[in-house]
Amino acid sequence: MTLPEPLLDADVQRNLVLGVALLAVGAAAVVRHLRTGLAGYVPAASLATLWAWLAVVAVEEVQTWWEFADAPTSFAGMPLEVSWGWALLWGALPVLAGGSRWLWLAGIAWVDAATMPLLTPLVRLEDGWLYGEVLLLVTAAAPALLLGYATTARRFLIARVLLQMTLFTGLFTWLVPTVTMRLDGVGWADVVDHSYPVRSLLLTVTVLLGVPVLAAVAELAAAGGTPYPWDPPERLVTTGPYAYLANPMQLGMSGLLLVLSLAAGSPRLGLAAAFAVLFSVVLAERHEHATLTARWPGYADYRRHVRNWWPRWRPYATAPATLWVSETCTLCDATGVALDGLGHTGLERRAAEGAPVPLTRMRWQAPEAAGAGTDDGVAAFARALEHTTVPWAWLGWCVRLPGVRQVLQLVADACGLGPRDLRPYAGTTTGSTMSSSPTSSGGTR
Repeated sequence: MTLPEPLLDADVQRNLVLGVALLAVGAAAVVRHLRTGLAGYVPAASLATLWAWLAVVAVEEVQTWWEFADAPTSFAGMPLEVSWGWALLWGALPVLAGGSRWLWLAGIAWVDAATMPLLTPLVRLEDGWLYGEVLLLVTAAAPALLLGYATTARRFLIARVLLQMTLFTGLFTWLVPTVTMRLDGVGWADVVDHSYPVRSLLLTVTVLLGVPVLAAVAELAAAGGTPYPWDPPERLVTTGPYAYLANPMQLGMSGLLLVLSLAAGSPRLGLAAAFAVLFSVVLAERHEHATLTARWPGYADYRRHVRNWWPRWRPYATAPATLWVSETCTLCDATGVALDGLGHTGLERRAAEGAPVPLTRMRWQAPEAAGAGTDDGVAAFARALEHTTVPWAWLGWCVRLPGVRQVLQLVADACGLGPRDLRPYAGTTTGSTMSSSPTSSGGTR
C-alpha cells in the first residue's frame, strides 16, 4: 500500500514532535502541581528524561534501521527536537502523569509503532525497523519508566543506584568525551594509540581515580541513598571515602575527564574537565553546603575537618568503630596486631570471643552515629584498612567493591580462613578491649 504524500515537511514535523511533548509534559506538570505539588516529581522526571535521551542517542549511534533527514539541530544523526521530544514523552510525562508503568510501556510501543511510518520525509525507515523500536523500548523507555517510578517512590534502591551510575557514567565518560573529541578531530582510537608503558600508566591512573568513585557510591547505597543530590541517603555519610574527602565522586569524574583529554590529545576535553571543576566550586558546592547543613546538624562540623578537593592523610571520625578480632586464632590475632602497627585512627580492636553476639568471623562495627552497620570477614579487614592512611584505605575500598569482596572471601575461605567457632572462653569479659587507637576528631594526625 502506498502512503499518501506527507502534508508537512521535515522541519515542521521535527518541531511538532518537540511541541507535542512540551505541551503534554506542561499539562501533566500543571495537573500534578494542583493535585499533590511537584516536590519529589521534578527530580525524578529529570532523571528519567536524561536516561531516555542518552539511550536514544546511544542507539542512534549504532542503529541502521532508519535515517533522519539532515537538520541544523542534528546531533548524532538525529534532530535534537526529536530526541528530546521522545525523551520527554518517555521520561518526564509518565512520572508527572502517574499510572501503571506497564500501561505506559504498552502505550509508548503502540504510539511509536503507529507514528513512525507517518513521519516522512523526516525519517526514512529501512526493513526491520521494528527491531530498532524494540531495542529503544528495552534500553530507553523501560529503564526510564523504572528509574522515574523508583526515584519518586524511593523504592528499589539497588536498581536506582545501578541506573544512576550507568546514566552519569554514560554522560560524563562517553557522551561528553565523544562530542568534545570529535570537535578536536580525534576519537576513542586515539585514547589507546600509545606505547605499552603509556597505556599502562593511563590505565593505572584511571583505576586509582575510579575506585574511590565506586566505593563512594556503595557507601551512599549502604546508607539508603544514591549519588543523585535529590535522592539522598537517610543519614550523613562520613565513612568510606567520605572520611577522607567530601566530594570523591566529583574529584574522580573530573580527574577521569582530564586523563581522557591527555590520552586523546583533546584540548576541548581538558576545558570540559576544567569547567566541571569550576562549576562544582562556584555553584554546586555552595548549594550542597547550604542544603546538607540544613538537613544534617553534623555536616558543618564534618566540613570543617574534611576538604573538597584535597584528601586527608588519615580519616575523620567523631566516634570509634569496633573491630572484633579473635584472640584464640593465631592468624586472626596476628592480623589485628599488624593493623595496630599501621596506626589506625577511630578504631578499637576487641576480642571477638567477648562480643555481645556469637561471631564466626572478624567483624567491623560502625558507631551509632554512622548507622551502626557491620561488615564481616574480608570486608571487615578492608574496613579496618580504611582507618589507617589514604594508600591503605584505597586498598580497602578496592577490596570492598561489590563482586570483588565476594570473590576474595571465597578465596580466603578456600585457603583456610573460613568461619570459626568464636564462643566466649573462660576469663573473657564481654567487650574486653585488646588495643585501641585514639579517635581523631579534627585535623590530620
